[in-house]
Amino acid sequence: MKKILNCLLISAVVIGFSSCEKFLDVNTNPNSATTATAALVLPQAIVGTASISNTFSQSYSYPAGMFANVAGVGGYGATLTYAYTTSSFTGLWTSTLDNATDYKYVIDQNGTDATLAYSTSIARIMKAFAFARMVDQYNDIPYSKALLGTAALTPTYDKAEDVYKDLVKETTEAIAAITAAQASAATQAIASTADPLFKGDMDKWKRFANTLRLRLLIKMAGVPALTAYATPLFATTASVGYLTDDALVNPGYLKEAGRMNPVYGSLAASATNVRSQTSATTTKWMLAFYNGVKFNDVARGSVIFRAFPNTPANQLGDESAGAVAPIATYTAWFTGADFNTTALGVAKGPTQGAVIMLKAESDFLQAEAQARGYITSGDAGLAAFENGIKASYNYLYKNASDVATKTAADATTFLNDYKANNATSWNVNYTLAPLGTDYNQSILGRKIEAIITQKYIALANIQNDEAFNEYRRTAWPRVVTNGANPPTDTFASKSSVATTPDKIITRILYPQEEYNLNPSNVPTNISLYTSKIFWDVN
Repeated sequence: MKKILNCLLISAVVIGFSSCEKFLDVNTNPNSATTATAALVLPQAIVGTASISNTFSQSYSYPAGMFANVAGVGGYGATLTYAYTTSSFTGLWTSTLDNATDYKYVIDQNGTDATLAYSTSIARIMKAFAFARMVDQYNDIPYSKALLGTAALTPTYDKAEDVYKDLVKETTEAIAAITAAQASAATQAIASTADPLFKGDMDKWKRFANTLRLRLLIKMAGVPALTAYATPLFATTASVGYLTDDALVNPGYLKEAGRMNPVYGSLAASATNVRSQTSATTTKWMLAFYNGVKFNDVARGSVIFRAFPNTPANQLGDESAGAVAPIATYTAWFTGADFNTTALGVAKGPTQGAVIMLKAESDFLQAEAQARGYITSGDAGLAAFENGIKASYNYLYKNASDVATKTAADATTFLNDYKANNATSWNVNYTLAPLGTDYNQSILGRKIEAIITQKYIALANIQNDEAFNEYRRTAWPRVVTNGANPPTDTFASKSSVATTPDKIITRILYPQEEYNLNPSNVPTNISLYTSKIFWDVN
C-alpha cells in the first residue's frame, strides 16, 4: 500500500485565502519527502479534510437514506442492490490516508519545537479526526505502522478499538499542549489567514478536539468490553467545553471551477451553473421527517427541499412506472431562485463554508452522554437535546456567507412551534410520558431514540456518513422492514440484496488495492452484511 502526500497548496495562503490564484503539487514522488514548509501544508490539509468530508457524505447519500434514483435513468447497479465490491468507495480510503500523511508531515517537521505547539496540536487533532472517520467505515485499519512511506509499504492492521483508544490519547494530549502553550509568550500564534477552520482561535480548537473526544468515548462506552475504559474519561471532558458554533472550513471559496465549496457543487450546480444530481432526488423516507408524515417541520423542510412539501421523492430501488423524474433545471436540495442567486438550507451557494462538525452534533453528543449518566446533568440531557434542534435550525438559516439570519429568539420560537406541531411525538418532546400503545416504553430508550433521530435529521445531506454511523450504532431512527410497509418506514432499497433484517449494509469493503498490495495484512472474509464496526453492538 502506498501513501501519497499530495498537497495542493494555495500559493497565497499565507497572505489570505481569498486571494488564491494558483495551485501547486508539492510532492510528485509518493515515497519521497516534500520540500513544502509545515506552515504551508497545514492550512491546505485542513481544506483537504473539508473536501474529503464531502466525499464521505456524498458516498453515503444513497446507503444512508438521503438520495433515491429517478425515472428514466438506468445503470445504478450496486447503488440500488447494495452489492458493493472492493472497487466501491475506494476514494474514501486513499484520500483519507493522503490527508493524514499531510498532518503527519506537519507533526514531523515541527518536531519538539515548543514554539510550534499550536501548529503541531492542530495537526494531531485533524489526524485523529481523519483516522476516526476511517475506522467508522472500515473497522480495523493500518494505524501504528501507517504513513511510514518506504519504511512500511505493507503496514499491519490495528484493532479498531485500539485505534480509538490512541485517538482519545492524541486529542487529550493535543488539548493539554495547547493549554500549556497558551501560557507561554514564546508560542507562535496561528494567523487567522492561515487557519481556514477556526481562524487561529485556539480555544475553539480545544473545544473541537474535546467534542471529537466525546464522540469517540460515546461510541466506545456502548461496547461492553470498553465501558470500564471509556466511562471514567467522560469527566475529563467537562472542563474544556464543547463546540459552541458550527465548525466550518472556508479558505475563500469562489464561484470558479476547482475553487468553490464542494458541497454546493455536489448538491446544486457547477461554477458554470450546470446542475448536479440529474439522476437523483430525495427519498420519501427523508421527506417524511418534514412534511407531516413522521413530523411536521415546515421551517426546516422549506429551506432544504425545493418545491417543499411537493418535492419529487422516490424510494431507493423503485424503478416502476411510479418512480418520479427529478426536478427540472435545478435539484431537490437547492432552494434559491436560480443558480445565480444564493439560498438557505444545505446548498446555500458556492462560497458557503464546508462543515467539519455541526454544533447540533455537539449538542446531541452532550445530550446522549447526560442521558446515559456519563456526564452529570440535572435534566437528563433535555436542554442539550433542545439546543441541538435549535442549532440545526440555526445552521440551515445561515446564508452563503456563513452569517446567521435568525436570532436566538427565532430559534426558540421555532422549537416551541416544532414541539406544539408534533405534540404526541417523544422524538420531538423529550420528556413525553409513554402511552401503552407506544412501541418504545423505556424512559432511557425513548430519550436515546429522540437524540439519535434528531441528530440524523440534523446531519442529513450535510454529513450523511455520520448519520449512517449513528443508525448502525443505535438502530435509530426506527426502520420497519416487513415487505408491506410504506417507503416512509424504511430507507432500505427495494432492490436490496442485503441479508440483514433491515436490508441495509453493516459496512463497506476494503479497497482492492489493499488486497493487491498488502495481502498478508488486510483482513479477509469481510461481508457487507454480517461484518460490523466494533461499536455496532445493537
